[in-house]
This record gives sequence, structure tokens and C-alpha cells, in this order.
Amino acid sequence: MTSRSFFHHPDRPPTSAAAEGPGRRTLLRSGGGLLAAAGLAPLLSACGESGGGGSGDGGSARVEDTQAGTAGAVIRPISEQRRLVGDLDLTYVAGTGPGDVQNKLLSGALDVASMGPVGAAVSQAAGADVVIFSTSLANHVRWLVPENSPYRTVKDLRGKKVATPPKNSDAYRSAQLSTAVNDIDFETDYRVHPGAVLAGLSLFERGDVDAIVTIEPNATRLVAKGARQLVTVTGLWQQGTGSGADLFLNGQGAKRSWVDQNGRAAAGLARLRLRAHEYIHDNPGILADLHESYGIPASEKKAVALLPERLAGIYPVEWGRASFTSMRDQLQIAVRTGLITAAPEKTVYRDLG
Repeated sequence: MTSRSFFHHPDRPPTSAAAEGPGRRTLLRSGGGLLAAAGLAPLLSACGESGGGGSGDGGSARVEDTQAGTAGAVIRPISEQRRLVGDLDLTYVAGTGPGDVQNKLLSGALDVASMGPVGAAVSQAAGADVVIFSTSLANHVRWLVPENSPYRTVKDLRGKKVATPPKNSDAYRSAQLSTAVNDIDFETDYRVHPGAVLAGLSLFERGDVDAIVTIEPNATRLVAKGARQLVTVTGLWQQGTGSGADLFLNGQGAKRSWVDQNGRAAAGLARLRLRAHEYIHDNPGILADLHESYGIPASEKKAVALLPERLAGIYPVEWGRASFTSMRDQLQIAVRTGLITAAPEKTVYRDLG
């Protein structure tokens, strides 16, 4: 697949012409659009483009709380242990994992939440001007099958049942993109069973599906129990595009108006995140130490031991050219493959400097 030319010049923003896609769709072709799936369109109309919690710039923000079963679960304990919060005034709001925190951001329950480039584009198309202002996570979505499965590649799984994260999650959208560049229609070629991450794990462990597309640390827990990892979404993306770069999953997103009104809080959150990631980079063993934050009990010794090896690399230590290029590339291919109708009119990311 490396001979295919998917990208324009890497420094040139993607075009906004919907004609590059195979047809015109409404928001996401999947029908699982961020707003439609959650019934948030009327709520957005009511909320408008309010900046959210507070109109000043006192360094306050409502952010997503640590969520066991997600890769971001270690950020709060690391930031508190290492005293990285500084003078930020953070209110932690609980969520239920991928998809839910994005909905809470759009509804106004959160000021800042994880957001990927396609999700930001969908939100902008629906009237919610979301911008990503800081790094969060590199792609950590994995394809797994049972140990005794006869399937060796994702193409072998065509027509089979696959458990996935919610349709409005960054994880689901990245799976769509990575298969699209390999000439696979994710929702047509597989019998997808989208839902909460824990529900997908239950389906997989009961043997009700043939494979699972899931996030870390859940993938590591399954591997430790004997599941076989077929491929990563990043690996599929690189295979289909010929790119050797890491695949950006999501960053810290907020309404553009909130970032404009709360520049000090946004810059502080961006610094906090990078410092937490730098600490992980320098001390990967902390991920095993914080296994309970991930929701992994000490009794799962193999999974705990695998955490530094499998997860340390998904916490980026930069916010700049590579991240921006990855987001532009994803939007470009989302347009070309029809996952979105057009690239957003406004840039979905911002460098706070």
C-alpha cells in the first residue's frame, strides 16, 4: 500500500472541498456522529458558544477526572504526586470513558476534555467551535483476537463480529480511518458491536465476538490473559499511508471561546500535561506503580509488568509540528474517504506558544 499517494504537501492544510470524498454525508458517514448519537444538537443550540465555567482568567477549569480503564487514568495521580498542578484551580468531573467526555464538553459540563481532530471537525460542522490546544495521547487502539483464533489479519475478519468503543469516540474514528486507507470499509466489512469499553470487554471475554478493537490499558490486560494482538491502529495507518509517523489520537480540547477567555488556564493545563508525560518518559516504571489507577489489581502480575513496555510510548512529550501534521493528515483522509463531508473552515488545533 505504500505506493498510494494519500497526502498533499505535509505543510499545506487540507482542502475543504467535499468533492474529494466519494459522496456527501451528514457529519460522519457512520451515522454515529458526535452530536446525533447523544442527542446533543438541541442542547448545543441552547448553550450556544458560551465559554463555560467562568468568564475571567483565574486559572480555573472543569476537567475530566481519572477514569479507570483508560490510558489517561494516571495523569491526575502523577500531577498531584509531582505537584504539577501549581496554582491551577481544577474541578474534576467524572466521566464514563471514550465518547462520554466529549459529550460532556459539548454540553457544557466540562470546560476541557479529550478530543481528536475528526471529532473537532464534526463538532465545528454542528456549530460547536472546538479547538485542541494541547497534547493528550498518541493512538493506543489495538486489534485483538482470542489466543486460539484462526484469524491472522484484519482482512481475515471481514464479515466477523468485532466489539468496538462507542461510535462517537476518537478510538472508533481512528479505527475507521486506519482501515479506510487499507481499502476496508469498517462498518460494511465488519459486524461491529459498538458500546462502552467495559461492555466490549465482556463480549470478548464471553466469546460473543470474534475480535475486539480496544484501548489501553484494557488491551494489555487481555494480552496478559492470553489474547493475541493482531495489529495496532497506528500500524494499520502506517501500512495504508506509507507514513512512518506516530498517529495522534487526541489532545485537550475546549470551546474556542473558552480558550480565548481562559488563556492562563489553558496554558497551565498544556504545561501540566507535558510535564506529566515527560515524567512518564523518564520514569516508565511509574505506570506499573500506578496500576490501580488504571483499574488493574495487583493480582494481575503479568499485566502490571507489561504496562511500562506497552504504554510509556503513548504519552507524547511534544506539542508541535508532528502533532499538527498528523491531525491535518487525518482530516485530509477523512474527507477523501467520505468520513466527513469537508475539512473544517477553522483550524482544529492551536499552539499556545
